[in-house]
Amino acid sequence: MLVEGTSLGTATNAYGFYSLTLPVQEHLSLRFSFVGYQTETRTIDLKNNTSLSLELTPGRMLNEVTVRGKTQQDKVSETPQMSKIEVPISQIKKIPALLGEKDVLKVLQLMPGVQKGSEGSTGIYVRGGGPDQNLIILDDATVYNANHLFGFFSVFNGDALKSVELTKGGFPARYGGRLSSVIELNMKDGNKEKLHGEGSIGLIASRVTLEGPIKRKKDSTARSSFLISGRRTYLDLIARPLIALSTEGDEMAGYHFYDLNAKLNYDFGPKNKVYLSGYFGQDRFFARSKYGNSSSKAGLDWGNATGTVRWNHLFSDKLFANTSLIFSNYRFSVYLQDRSFDNDNQKESIYALRYNSGIRDFSFKTDFDYYPNPQHSIRFGLQSLAHRFTPSATVLQDTDLNRNKKDIQNIDVVETGLYAEDHWTPVQRLRINAGMRVSHFLHREIQYLRPEPRLSAAYILQPDLSFKVSYALMNQYVHMLSNTGIGLPTDLWVPTTNRVKPQQSEQIAAGFAKDLTKSGLTFTLEGYYKRMNNIISYKEGASFCHRRP
Repeated sequence: MLVEGTSLGTATNAYGFYSLTLPVQEHLSLRFSFVGYQTETRTIDLKNNTSLSLELTPGRMLNEVTVRGKTQQDKVSETPQMSKIEVPISQIKKIPALLGEKDVLKVLQLMPGVQKGSEGSTGIYVRGGGPDQNLIILDDATVYNANHLFGFFSVFNGDALKSVELTKGGFPARYGGRLSSVIELNMKDGNKEKLHGEGSIGLIASRVTLEGPIKRKKDSTARSSFLISGRRTYLDLIARPLIALSTEGDEMAGYHFYDLNAKLNYDFGPKNKVYLSGYFGQDRFFARSKYGNSSSKAGLDWGNATGTVRWNHLFSDKLFANTSLIFSNYRFSVYLQDRSFDNDNQKESIYALRYNSGIRDFSFKTDFDYYPNPQHSIRFGLQSLAHRFTPSATVLQDTDLNRNKKDIQNIDVVETGLYAEDHWTPVQRLRINAGMRVSHFLHREIQYLRPEPRLSAAYILQPDLSFKVSYALMNQYVHMLSNTGIGLPTDLWVPTTNRVKPQQSEQIAAGFAKDLTKSGLTFTLEGYYKRMNNIISYKEGASFCHRRP
């Protein structure tokens, strides 16, 4: 939003809230704009505090199109944030993909400072960090394993996403818990105007998305809307005839994955909105056979489930809050079962073994946006996570030996972060984002309390050109024990222990940002120095119970 005839303006946060302080005037013209939407101008009387909400109309194709640079508030050169990349969803859909599957993480691997792992391995590597040092967030919920098909595809369905942002450095104080990057993804809110759907059939998977209003009255915008998007591969169906021809007897094997995104939002008026969103996905590999009186089956399963309930509340013209209750669960399972029947003794023999591991989170998060005056934009908040790690859960059944065994190892910890940051404009050419985060980790008698200072600054050398610097100290209290061999999802998540300290990193970055106004492009040049401490590695074959850091 821009005040016409001046350089004053502001931008909304992720939930559409904005605040702008101006001197009293008889009349004032405001221009609202966003990429891909038609610009609207409103004239208001500014004698008292005023609340104004509107919805922009999507842009229309014209015979002649004039391409202009970004508005002043969108210029990269005028914000202190650096090392951040926003990837348009439309761009993700246009990039060529493996077997027709558009993939968010594959697009991010093309960005500077990001590397993919070796073939057949999962995860991405950002500025020298490991796969476990990336905080992947979907609607405020942490996703611990973001891969399908042993790392060839990600779990994120592009048809259900609204925005994708990658932050590699200069982390604001509101982010914590990882060392190398933050990948923040938000799902679409759903179309409040009309019912809309789309779908596609690919070489190995098909998908369908449906969104629309709930109880929309004629000639009015609905208060609530929904989104549901599903995807499933049919590799198992395609490969079944080939497997049947290449095997003898009654044998079968297959693999498939599926995922489901769903979101519901309701508008209770100008001051309250509620969002309910979730993701559910799983990969399944199975093999079974039957010969005479004997049968066996084995399999490998892994998957994620997340759920978020968010409440947006407007306390005043200057204070906005977003509060969330979040659930996240990642589970990995291997199973084997053999059955045989003895006709002479009329006895059935069963041997079954199942091994599980995973991590489950319940968390509470609240964030506040406060706009005291045009020179300051303050954010502060709190997040507390209750982790339950299950590095090992074994269930054994053996009827021949009359043996049943259940061995489950659970580890419960609490991780908390308290933060505050201020986006400050002390003089016209200087933009500063200074903040502090205090992280706390608790597991029985083990306790850590660590400050994490953050600072980013941009000095505008000339219009559309700025010099930027940033500093961030990060702590990470969870570790991933990774198999350095093939890329199966057998990685185990474990917490900090009395033997293994939290990982820690310090990153300093500096560079230039140039907005090319005429072409609408942005050029950035950055260099960084990063130091990491307490990084652990495990000997091949070591387990969590018998570790050798």
